Amino acid sequence: MARLSRRDSPDTWHHVINRGIAKRPLFETRDDIRFFLARLARQIRINRIEVHAYCVMTTHFHLLVRSPIGELSEAMRRVQNEHSRRFNRRKRRDGSLIRGRFFSKLVDSLRYRRTLVRYIDGNPVKAGIVKSSGDFEFSSAAAYYRESFPPWLNRGWVTSETRAATGDEQLTAANYRAMFEVRDPKRLDDISDLVNARLRNKGTRDPLNDLIGSTPNHVRVWMKCKARLADGHAVGQPVCGARTLLHVLEDNLKKHGVWMVEDGSQIQQGAHLARSGLLRELCHLSWKEIAQFDNGSVSRASRLADVHRRLLEANYDYATRAAGVARQAMLRCS
Repeated sequence: MARLSRRDSPDTWHHVINRGIAKRPLFETRDDIRFFLARLARQIRINRIEVHAYCVMTTHFHLLVRSPIGELSEAMRRVQNEHSRRFNRRKRRDGSLIRGRFFSKLVDSLRYRRTLVRYIDGNPVKAGIVKSSGDFEFSSAAAYYRESFPPWLNRGWVTSETRAATGDEQLTAANYRAMFEVRDPKRLDDISDLVNARLRNKGTRDPLNDLIGSTPNHVRVWMKCKARLADGHAVGQPVCGARTLLHVLEDNLKKHGVWMVEDGSQIQQGAHLARSGLLRELCHLSWKEIAQFDNGSVSRASRLADVHRRLLEANYDYATRAAGVARQAMLRCS
């Protein structure tokens, strides 16, 4: 099967990832990482890419990059090939070192771009390597926390973000932490859930900018449209992770009490309906995956989602509460 062409047009942003083949170490020494970053810097100097956030770990790396002239693929091909050749010569080995051509995910939402910085910074924290993002040497977080930057790290966009958030013209460590640091492990889990859902999904358009901060009625209208689309095939981008959605549903029940809904002559449990419907529409899970969360069958998951979809159109109270759950789940992931 022919592989899909990469969307690499000028001025696009990408989340770039790769790892060692068979989960083997991609970098074994500090010199390995320094060489990789030096090769990256070379591609930056000739304007093939800009790097705005990065984290290089033993088995993989993450980059948030902008592609100024649409040559991301060529830049990463050169970086990976040069690193692999040097690594193999030094270790006297042959064969593939890197799993394959790098993976990239288009980033077309400003809000998601911010989320990605928090995700990239939080990788070594989630791995248990450090307690604070700024303590991991080979990351942009360390550079921002120490205010000691490699000359190739592009700080323009991050500076504009901290300026807008704090009103301070200067990019300081305190301003960066205020904007991007995530200390709560649960929120870091929520962010990871969203990013991992995005990485698995082939959708493109990102609605996060439009939805978060919008009116409840706008969210309800979006959900009705989304429910109709999800009836056939989930499209677009996930806006939250499944685990996050389930936690928000649980919190909603604790705060607002039992959720029972009239559906004609029947009384339905609103949380069960919303769980199936929103896991499909917000998280883009398959019916089989949804059934596993409920310990039920695929047909039951689909049936509950059908009721959810109908009630979004016919029952204002149900649609309002479901929209509140959806919005809260999106906020926790952003």
